[in-house]
Amino acid sequence: MPIHGKLEGGFEAKSSADKFWGALRNWYTFFTEAFPNVYKAVEIVSGDGKAVGSVFRVSLSEDSPFAKSIREKIEAVDDAKRTVILDVAGIDGNLFDIYKKYVLHISVTPKGDGSEVKIAVEYENPTEKYPEPIGIIDVELEGLQDLDAYLQSK
Repeated sequence: MPIHGKLEGGFEAKSSADKFWGALRNWYTFFTEAFPNVYKAVEIVSGDGKAVGSVFRVSLSEDSPFAKSIREKIEAVDDAKRTVILDVAGIDGNLFDIYKKYVLHISVTPKGDGSEVKIAVEYENPTEKYPEPIGIIDVELEGLQDLDAYLQSK
């Protein structure tokens, strides 16, 4: 019997909502330089990289415990509300092989001089024997916190 679930998390970023959101919308242009120990390559497979339906092929570090490469597709985006939904359906290797569905929701809201970043992961495990992706959501949060730190250093 498949297991469906949703995990949520978030943090307060020091970067302004506009700065953080702008970086998220252009992540594919600088993540390989900003985080070379994680991202080997990012390629736009279809679309312009910003519009709904755009698809990315991301090659990850050999050291990644979760996957070696992923395919992300923009399912929905609202620049005014600073929200994006990514379907991380095409995944090669390791832990991600067990999830039939993995959809990442990210929102960025102004908060004082910084912003509040919230994420949610909707997932589906094909059987009960596989765990919730708790460790994966922690990695997603850590990556976004690293992005905030990178933006603060610029």
